[in-house]
Amino acid sequence: MIFPRRDFLKKTGLLAAAGMIPGSLSSFSPAAVPLQQNRSFLINNAHILTMDPTLGEVKGSILVENGEIKAVGEKLSTPGGIHQIDGSNCIVMPGFIDCHWHLWTSLLRSMSGNTEETGYFPMTARYSKHYTVQDMAVATRYAAAEAIFSGITTVTDYNHNARGVEYVMAGCEVLADMGLRARVEYSGYRNRPADKPTDFEGIGEVLQQLLNNEKFELLKLGLGSRGAGYKDLENDWRRARELGMGISIHASSNREQVGQIMQLHNRGLLGKDINIIHGNAITSEELDAVAKAGASVTMTPFSEMRIGFGLPPQNKLIKAGINTSLGVDTTALSGNADFFGIMKVIQNLANAVAEDEFFLSSQQVLEMATINAARTLGIDHITGSLIPGKRADLIMLRRNDLNFSTGNREKNLMIEASQPQNVDLVAIDGKILKENGLLLATDVKGLVNEAEEAFHRIHREANR
Repeated sequence: MIFPRRDFLKKTGLLAAAGMIPGSLSSFSPAAVPLQQNRSFLINNAHILTMDPTLGEVKGSILVENGEIKAVGEKLSTPGGIHQIDGSNCIVMPGFIDCHWHLWTSLLRSMSGNTEETGYFPMTARYSKHYTVQDMAVATRYAAAEAIFSGITTVTDYNHNARGVEYVMAGCEVLADMGLRARVEYSGYRNRPADKPTDFEGIGEVLQQLLNNEKFELLKLGLGSRGAGYKDLENDWRRARELGMGISIHASSNREQVGQIMQLHNRGLLGKDINIIHGNAITSEELDAVAKAGASVTMTPFSEMRIGFGLPPQNKLIKAGINTSLGVDTTALSGNADFFGIMKVIQNLANAVAEDEFFLSSQQVLEMATINAARTLGIDHITGSLIPGKRADLIMLRRNDLNFSTGNREKNLMIEASQPQNVDLVAIDGKILKENGLLLATDVKGLVNEAEEAFHRIHREANR
C-alpha cells in the first residue's frame, strides 16, 4: 500500500511530535527514530534524473533491494511486502557528492572575521588548538546532519586538525553512525612543525580499524597532502598509493601560489588518483598537465570567493576537458552546506565569464555534483548515477513547495529553484535517513545544544 508522505506522518503522530511542518530549517527532526533496516523500497511515479547517458531521464519507478538499485523504468513489478513511496510530483536523482570539506570547522560557522587577525587562517589556527576529541565528534555530527538534510550523500572530510589517531577516529565513528558515505582524509594540524614527518603510523592505525570493522564499510581513507613544496612529498605519495589511498592537495589556489601544480607535474606526481583543491590560479601549462594526467579539480566557490582567492576556474577546466567536482570546504567561510547554491553560483559564474547564456548547461553542473564527483573519489562504480547494480544513494525533492513549483525543465529547476528544505527523502546505501522532510535518526535540538556548548567553550579558551 502506498502512503502519501505527509499522511503517513499524520497517521503515526510524528508531525504532532515534531510540532512543525516538514522542511522547516529551524528544526530538522523530532527525537531520534529508528532507521529502517532492510534497505528495500520502491519509489513510484517519479521524474528520475539517472545521470546515466544511456538511461537519461525516466518517468516511472526505481526499485531498491538490500541497498542495491535493482531496476529503473516506467513500469516495474512490485515485490510483495516492499515499502512503497509515492513519488508523484517529485524529482529523484543521485545524492550530491561533496569532494572537499573540513568538517571539524563546522562549529566555527561564519567565524572568519574582517581583519587580518581574525581572518580564516589565523582564526582557525587559534581555535583548532582548543578542540578536544569530543569536540571533533560533535563538529562532525553537526556537519553530517546538515549534509544529509541538504541532500549530500557522500562527504570528503579533509581533516587538518588530525592531532592524533583519536582525532581522526572520532570523526570516523560519527560518520559511520550517521550512515554517510565518506572519504576521510588524514592530514596534519595547523601548528604542526614543518620538519615533523607525516604521521603514517597513525594513518596505518586508522586504516586497519576501518578495514577490520564492518561498521565502517561506507568509509574510505585518503591522504590530505602537505603542500607542493614539501621536501618529502614523493615519499608521502608513494606510501599513500601503496596503501590504496586517494590523495587531495590544495594547490595553485591564488596568485601567490602560481606554479604549484606545475611543481607536482615536474616531480612526476600527478595521476588519476589526485584531487587538486581550488586551482584558482591554474595556468594554461598546468591545465594541459592535469588533463593529460587524468587528475581532477574540485572547486569550492563560496569559500574561494569569500577568502579572496579569485573566481573559480570552471571555464578553463571545462574547456581543457578536466574532470571537475564541487565541495563545501568550510562553513567558517561559506556559512552553510547548501549544495544547490554551490551549483547555481558555478553555472552563473561560468556563463557570466563566458558572456554566453548557454556556456554551461544544467546537465553539466549536475554531473559535477554527482557522477563527476564519484569519478574524483574513484567510486563511480558504486554511486553517482541511478542504474541497476549501483548502491542506492539518492534524494527525492517534492515539487509542491512554493519555491519549487510550476515549470517543467527539471534539471534547470534543480539548479535554479531548489533549496535544502525541498529535499523530501534521502537514502544512502538504501537506508532512508531523511523522509517527509525530516531527519529520521537525529535529535537535532540536542545536537544544536551540544554544538553551541562546544563552540562557546572553545571560543572562551581561544580568547583568554
